[in-house]
Amino acid sequence: MSEYRGEKEVAIVSRDAGPDLANNKSLRPRVHCREIAATDIDAVLDLLKEGFPKLPRPHWVAALDILAARPVPEGMPRYGYMLESDGSPVGLILVIVSEVRRNGVTTIRSNGAAWYVRPDFQFYGSIPLDRTLRLLADVHLNVFPAAHTFPIIEAKGFARFTNGISISVPALIWRGPRARITNAERLSGTEHPMPDEDRTVLEDHVRAGCIALWCETLDGGYPFVFRRRMIKARLPCAQLIYCRDLEDLVRLAGPVGRYLLQRGLPTMLVASNGRIPGVPGLYIDNKYPMYYRGRAPHQPNDLAYTEAALFGF
Repeated sequence: MSEYRGEKEVAIVSRDAGPDLANNKSLRPRVHCREIAATDIDAVLDLLKEGFPKLPRPHWVAALDILAARPVPEGMPRYGYMLESDGSPVGLILVIVSEVRRNGVTTIRSNGAAWYVRPDFQFYGSIPLDRTLRLLADVHLNVFPAAHTFPIIEAKGFARFTNGISISVPALIWRGPRARITNAERLSGTEHPMPDEDRTVLEDHVRAGCIALWCETLDGGYPFVFRRRMIKARLPCAQLIYCRDLEDLVRLAGPVGRYLLQRGLPTMLVASNGRIPGVPGLYIDNKYPMYYRGRAPHQPNDLAYTEAALFGF
């Protein structure tokens, strides 16, 4: 079993590691986990490109620039954690830690992202994850885990909050209220008072490259955040990142869908546990399941301040 104690050197031996490694301390690698510093960026980029070869280096440069510029709660890591062996980088996990305010209550949210350890050090792979789970966060999220990591994160106490995805063409829905939709870049012209919580989440995410909307009807205003994505590298879609409640999306799917269609996004992608009532579409089970660990179940309509929102995965 694995063990990690603070910043100390770690020597972990598997039961099936073989008698030589188990009995001879001199053969064990000196493995150390520490917080990533700004001076580590080049090494971090090399590891990310190695671990995620389908994503170009500029993608990771942009992601790290976002982490460098955004506010971080006191005492929390800015970038995440690096795994070293004899002083050489062999693995890492990026961590997005945020203060999130909902209904007047502020919580700390931690999202472990881009977790990679070189093949020769896979036995030590859980150490960076263990380090993130020691953070005093109210909820830990893992929103795009690779399938081979499911058993690991489930053993660490994570539970699924979504099992699949729903794909729909909401512009075809003609029922619903009349709505005035304003992009977050032009929020000064809104008619209804906007809670500070909503303004913050919209402004934060439009700066990160999301589509952030304020949708006004006769009975009030509603925030929506989407991320532009591609399905099978061919079909553009808008992935729902945030709304207050899925009922808001159901009621306003038509006008919101037509707004997105005018901007070249005919389809909508929503993390869910089944078809969304009132929004006709296709549900694919066990596709991109998402996990949380925390005090209360996490909601599929809230992927704010995660890698899905900030990095555009």
